[in-house]
Amino acid sequence: MRKLSGMGVVAGVVAALVVLAGCGDGEDEGGGKGAASPSVSAAPSASVVAPRDALEEYQRAGYSGCTDAPSCQELMTAELAAAVKVREAMRAKNPSLYAVPIGLVDEAERRADQYGRDNLGSKGNMAAVMQPLTQMTDWFGAHPEG
Repeated sequence: MRKLSGMGVVAGVVAALVVLAGCGDGEDEGGGKGAASPSVSAAPSASVVAPRDALEEYQRAGYSGCTDAPSCQELMTAELAAAVKVREAMRAKNPSLYAVPIGLVDEAERRADQYGRDNLGSKGNMAAVMQPLTQMTDWFGAHPEG
């Protein structure tokens, strides 16, 4: 099993807070279409980070490591949340350029859903989900333009 670090939990919590901060209650306070609509759609794009910055956050999410199933579960939850932020950054910047790593994050999420997101702390499930995420990281190393 690979050694991962404690910053992962912090990065996962930060990523979750960023996602939650962007969520509203779904109600339109303006009572219809108006000036509020463009500003609402412009706000999320302004908060998107560069793909490499998001990748650094993703990598920090894995620094804590894990020693048992509960700590590995926390680690994988944090890493998946950080990987989703990398995917969002890649989609916002250039979805064509980043098509391969975007697909790798999609695959990691499919595997997490397949094995059960509440069962990612087991060694086999963790390895299966980590494999495409490792490939995503490797893609950035092989593509300096990305």
